[in-house]
Amino acid sequence: MPDMLTFDISSATQQRVGLIVRGKFGPNHHPGKLDQHADCILPNGAPMGFFGEGNDNSGNGIGLRMQGVVYDFARMEIERPYYVDRAKALAARVVSTVLLVGVDSAAAKLFKNAWEAMTKEPGDFNIIGGNCASHASAAFIHAKILGKQIPGLDTPDNLYKQLVGAVSADQCSTITGFIGFARRAGQTGFKLEVTPYVDAPTANRPNPGSSISG
Repeated sequence: MPDMLTFDISSATQQRVGLIVRGKFGPNHHPGKLDQHADCILPNGAPMGFFGEGNDNSGNGIGLRMQGVVYDFARMEIERPYYVDRAKALAARVVSTVLLVGVDSAAAKLFKNAWEAMTKEPGDFNIIGGNCASHASAAFIHAKILGKQIPGLDTPDNLYKQLVGAVSADQCSTITGFIGFARRAGQTGFKLEVTPYVDAPTANRPNPGSSISG
């Protein structure tokens, strides 16, 4: 198994934000529509994501009439530990592809603000047009990193492709593997920990037994 790599998302000279596509086994892999999930990474390295939770049990199984909720690191530790703990991602064989995008300070602040606003008022979850990728897209649009909504279906992979096409190559970097987040000294944010993925038949869907709803 390859050694663990550790990344600071931002530095004194470069700020970055990120998109995580769970279930994407590399830049050129295109997972099935229900085999992927989108989270984001704030400039301080903190993971944030939009999820659907059942509320009335009517239509919830197909991603309809669900309550939306934003998970931060602490909530993911409880609800999706294999999204934020590298060892647990390895044990569950949950592979993610991370796309990091260089931004200026204004865009970084807007991206953070978008997620703060969604945390307060997440709205409902809808598998079409109101899912994890839709909300991640809204943050990139609010930060003026993207100028329009996801072309075609709102899937994490389509958002990934849109970002790669919209941002200059020298502003992007990507890595695929089993990922986790470790707090930096002083509780000032997080470092990204990655064990690079080696192609194997035992990799799981991003949230075993679930779907794009997370």
